[in-house]
Amino acid sequence: MKRFLFFSVLSICISIASFANNNAVSEDLLRLDNAIASRPNIEQAKRTRIERLMTHVYTSENPYSDYKKIYEEYKSYNYDTALVFAKKMQSEAIRLGRDQYQVEAATARAFVYLSGGLFKEAYDVLSCLSDKYDSLPDIYYYTFARLLWDMADYAGGEVALQYDSLAVTHIKQILSHVTPADSAQYWYPLAAIDLRQHQYQQSIARMKEALLDSRCTEHERAIYESSLAFANYQLGKSDIALHHYINAAIYDMLSSTYETVALRMVAEILYEQGETAAAERYIRLAMADATHYHARHRQISISQLLPIIEEQQNDELLRQRHLAYVLLIFVFILLIGAGFAMRFIVKRSRAIHAAQRTIHDMNQKLIIANKLKEELLGTFLVSGSRYLSRIEKYQQQVKQNAIDRRYNELMTIPRTTDAHIQRANLDRKMDTMLLGLFPSFVQDFNNLLQEGERYVLKPNELLNTPMRIFALMRLGVTQNEQIAEILDCSINTVYTYKTRTIARSDLTADQFQEALMRIPSFSSSE
Repeated sequence: MKRFLFFSVLSICISIASFANNNAVSEDLLRLDNAIASRPNIEQAKRTRIERLMTHVYTSENPYSDYKKIYEEYKSYNYDTALVFAKKMQSEAIRLGRDQYQVEAATARAFVYLSGGLFKEAYDVLSCLSDKYDSLPDIYYYTFARLLWDMADYAGGEVALQYDSLAVTHIKQILSHVTPADSAQYWYPLAAIDLRQHQYQQSIARMKEALLDSRCTEHERAIYESSLAFANYQLGKSDIALHHYINAAIYDMLSSTYETVALRMVAEILYEQGETAAAERYIRLAMADATHYHARHRQISISQLLPIIEEQQNDELLRQRHLAYVLLIFVFILLIGAGFAMRFIVKRSRAIHAAQRTIHDMNQKLIIANKLKEELLGTFLVSGSRYLSRIEKYQQQVKQNAIDRRYNELMTIPRTTDAHIQRANLDRKMDTMLLGLFPSFVQDFNNLLQEGERYVLKPNELLNTPMRIFALMRLGVTQNEQIAEILDCSINTVYTYKTRTIARSDLTADQFQEALMRIPSFSSSE
């Protein structure tokens, strides 16, 4: 009892220390929270600027210029209004008959389509411009390159390579007339090409050069910081990536940018690091921003992370997991204690008749304890498998609702984690428990097979699928249906593995079964 209390208290202390460490607010997150808190003031200043521009446009001698200024305020702030003023720019440009204005206005309209996830519409607009005009501004090539890269990310495969190649061609149009003296205008296009070609170290170096340009706007700095973060994330440097994504999110706040990925990535990395509470706050804000802007593709990507924000369900699963660990530890300690007690009684049995009776009683208790142990472990494995099935169902619901754009229904779906990762974790835990019960199982099992037919495990692999099937049979799970449910495979798969494995042995099926059941458990091997 004292040992149980000791381990329980130790487990609680470790959990509290881990919780405190994981939820410690870093300096970067404090800066982000301060930027979020100041957002209402930044928004008010932006609205004031917009109202002043709106008032001036009615008396302006150059409405096109005023429409363009208003569009610049809205282009990453609100999709619908930005599109309205992009169209006003185009109407005014047509009225004035200025080619430069018409190219700028059409590019602005394409940028809004792109930011809202309407890739085809954006492509149609930009393609028409290249056919109609010989000389095009840098903003056209930037916008077209970003569109092609977004399309490449969406399409994947060989089509993505074609889009990437065409995007690089457009970026090189800009590089043909800029120099290092232009700083960010020179370094960022080079860094962007490196990023798409997976030259992450070189991209990071060039992106840092771009950030040194004091002429960069807050919105441009947000783009550069986000690109830096992505490169570091691809290199496995999640802490550095988180720092740059936070910087990008702060610049997005300062520039009132709602069409962004930085805040979503902050939430994703925090979730990967176990900071679920902080991740929940930021993913909700990211979804609110995407909804505010009407960025369809951002809403879809964010909705894939929404299950993690169901904190109550996660907490309940966490409590159940901790309880299961405590119960397994308790059963394990109980069995070890019973084993030592039995050995002690055996040594005393020849001395006195009363001790022999005690040994008999302890053996009966040990048999009952072992049976209880096996039932508990079998129940744990079955319930774990069923839980994974529910996770897969939840993921299908999330994807279907995202496709159908039923975003409100996504908020009601319990949060869970990826089913494949959970399945791998469960298999690993199951292998550990099975080998804990039958320490020599791998060697003893292979001894039942012919010399050249024995299984060879891969590095870091505890058991393979055939071994798991027969380990479960040794544990007492003999029905193919139960084994298939525990291992998340078909009954035919179980039957096939059993048949092929027995065929590797010189024993008959009945002899093989008897020999399998004689493989010693941890208690009998001591």
